[in-house]
Amino acid sequence: MPSLSFRDRFFSPQVARAVTSPSGILAFGAGAAAGVLAVGVAPVAVPVAIGGGLLAYGVRVALALPRKGTGTRIDPFAVNEPWRHAVRDAVQARNRFADAVKGFQPGPLKDSLSAVSAQMEEAVEECWSVAKQGQVLADARKQINDREARWELQQAQYALTQSGGNEVQEGRIAALEAQLATADRMDGLISSTKDQLDLLNARLDESVTRAIELSVSDKGGGAERLTADVGAIVDDLESLRRAIEEVDDVDDDVDGEPAPGVAPPPPATSP
Repeated sequence: MPSLSFRDRFFSPQVARAVTSPSGILAFGAGAAAGVLAVGVAPVAVPVAIGGGLLAYGVRVALALPRKGTGTRIDPFAVNEPWRHAVRDAVQARNRFADAVKGFQPGPLKDSLSAVSAQMEEAVEECWSVAKQGQVLADARKQINDREARWELQQAQYALTQSGGNEVQEGRIAALEAQLATADRMDGLISSTKDQLDLLNARLDESVTRAIELSVSDKGGGAERLTADVGAIVDDLESLRRAIEEVDDVDDDVDGEPAPGVAPPPPATSP
């Protein structure tokens, strides 16, 4: 991936958010106040205040500029399927979009789509983050031996019916049921995340097709809609990433620890 030019970095989603963010507005106000305090009530107070505000605002926007380097290193082969396929699809969509933009004649339309290219880059990075987190989740899921847990649960339930039950046996059953419930939730999350990634990648492919269509029709309004749609895809990918990152307590469940207040299973005894 080539390094990003200053123009590409300035017309990026991160800078756009900084320009309209409350923190940017506060920075302007703070800078203006500092300018007034510095010169008091002199005739130059207003220009100095405005200058101080603009300086603080500029610093806030400059901090939001993406680094000039090569960006996030994305390696689809660092994750297993189905995550690898999802990342490769997103990378291919980004590259096809960049190739399509290169074919545009210089002008406002090409400038608009260059900004969309930055959004496509952000979409790929979000997809990569989701894929990595999905791989972590899949690896954790493999540590839960649900087949053995189901067998132990059947044995514990049978023993409970034979003995009439006690607190220890009931606690063991509750712990085993909790493990199986965790495995089911993780399976559902892995499946739904994969399906949503497939959908969002299909929408990215659609965006590429629309960009190619714009190169023929040269309709500026289409660029605005495309910008909004790709921005929505980025937002959806970000929401998906946050949802999968919020999965917690996996380590406790994988280790087979009983829930608080549940008695642990009885220790094994020699025959």
